[in-house]
Amino acid sequence: MKKLILSLAFATLSFATVNAQTADEIITKMVEARGGADKLNAIKSMKMEATMAVMGMELPVKTVLVPKRGMRIDISAMGQEIVQAVDDTTAWTIAPPMGITTPTKLPAEQAKPMLGQLDISGGLIGYKENGTTVEMLGKEKLDAADVFKLKMTTKDGIVATNFVDATTYYILKTVVSIGGAEVETRISNYKMIDGVAFPFTTEIKNEQMGTMTTNVTKIELNQTVDESIFKMPKQ
Repeated sequence: MKKLILSLAFATLSFATVNAQTADEIITKMVEARGGADKLNAIKSMKMEATMAVMGMELPVKTVLVPKRGMRIDISAMGQEIVQAVDDTTAWTIAPPMGITTPTKLPAEQAKPMLGQLDISGGLIGYKENGTTVEMLGKEKLDAADVFKLKMTTKDGIVATNFVDATTYYILKTVVSIGGAEVETRISNYKMIDGVAFPFTTEIKNEQMGTMTTNVTKIELNQTVDESIFKMPKQ
């Protein structure tokens, strides 16, 4: 279950990188494929419902995100409620299956990828200004698709290698390395919601847990959110 909690931090991670002039060209196309910078920047909140299949279990998942302000994930597992949340500075969890029955601050290595998810564009918009370095690793095949293989390193030390469809400019796979761990995520089934593209299926591969598949059933944008849900309750 500890691996499950850590893996959640990578479930919606979506990065894209190239270098020099090619970086700007491809990233521009990736932003356009998602719906464009104006529509992405106009998103004030996202509410998502999904089902996660892991270790023979089907777990309902609810996610609430306010870009650059906070995110909260609620999971029902084995009759217990798991919470993982982050505001603009602090990540915390409640995880009874792990013996964490009171709100507990997460270590920095787990907080970093969660803080990165507060950017609804996946780090695409303004990546240079945010201190990200990028590198083009070439072009290759991923299954039947031609993909650009791109590497991004954030100022916080998160390294992501991304496989970007050369036709649609959607990310099809990302491999994230942080804290000595490597997590591979397959991303597919993109659908347009209010003019913005979101992946509805992700598959995270983990040596200890096998494959964790999440299928989104509902996304709502720009709904009212009580941002107090992101704050770690006081003890």
